[in-house]
Order: sequence, then C-alpha cells, then structure tokens
Amino acid sequence: MTKLVLLRHGQTDWNLKHRYQGLTDIPLNTTGEQQAREANKLLKQFRFDAVYCSDLERAKTTARLALKDIYPYKKIRFDRRLRERSFGAYEGGPYDKVFLPAEYKAAMEKDPENFKFPEGESLIDVEKRIHPFFDEIIKKHPDETVLLVAHGSLLSMLLFAAENKPVSDKTRLHLQNAEPMVLEIENK
Repeated sequence: MTKLVLLRHGQTDWNLKHRYQGLTDIPLNTTGEQQAREANKLLKQFRFDAVYCSDLERAKTTARLALKDIYPYKKIRFDRRLRERSFGAYEGGPYDKVFLPAEYKAAMEKDPENFKFPEGESLIDVEKRIHPFFDEIIKKHPDETVLLVAHGSLLSMLLFAAENKPVSDKTRLHLQNAEPMVLEIENK
C-alpha cells in the first residue's frame, strides 16, 4: 500500500480575496507561513520516503516550513505537473459565482469539464496532466509514504484520479490550507 499525504499550500492574500491564483506566483501571507509551521507538527508522525512539490513559490515555501527537521529541502522533487490549474487571462479575477462575468458563468454551467478561461486549462486538461503523475507515483513508490505539496484544485483532481471518479463529480472536497490529508492506495 502506498500512503500519500496531501498538503495544500498555506494561505495567500488571494485566498482571502477569493481570487483565482492559478499559475500566478503568489507568496504565502503571514497566516500561510504560520499554517505551514503548524503543519510541521502534524507531519512529524510520518517518515517520508519521497516528497514531491509544485514549483510555484507558495507550495515551495509551505514545503520548506512544514518539513523543517523532518525531510531535507534539497531532496524535494519539484514537478510542474503539480502546479495549480491555469485560469489563463482570468487569473486574479474573483471566483465567487456572483461576480463571475455572465459569459463565463454560462459556459461553465453548460460544460464544466471542458470549460476553460481564455488561455487557461479545463478540468479535463488537468485530469490529463495529473493521471499519469498519479500512476507514476504509485508505481515508483510501492509500500512507501509520499508527501505531495501542491494546490487545492490540483489535489482534489488527484483525489478523483485515486478514486476513479469523473472530473464532473460535484462532491469536490475542499482541502484546507496546510492541513495534511492521508490517502492510502492499494498496490496492484
């Protein structure tokens, strides 16, 4: 059994403002840094065989603070496939549906799996990126414990891959900032 520990990055100012971050490299705010330090206490119960992290700064800082005295930062494998979903030209825009421009809201409701903001990624695009990564991790790390430090939307997509759920599933899990979640995967 492979044990995956999922850790969403700590809070950023754009989280507070309910803005799509995507690939915009927003740093953690003071609260986010403290959340990562608190995660350190929870992560001490694990012995990690490998750590993979998004290469965006908010995830990298979270990993550095959360893994202090647990796992060497220089051994972390930074992987672009763990980046947040790209929201393209709409990054920085509000994600509350009441503020979403009408044309985006209508297109999102009509075909949520294939909807993408201009120059962004759809849920299907992210699924195509995360499924091979997930399969690779499970194959490469049988009977090991692996930490993945990434982003809320991306990690929920990884959960869908693990559970073989379609990306259209409306019961999306909202991962809290810097709160570890454990997922155990049977090795085949």
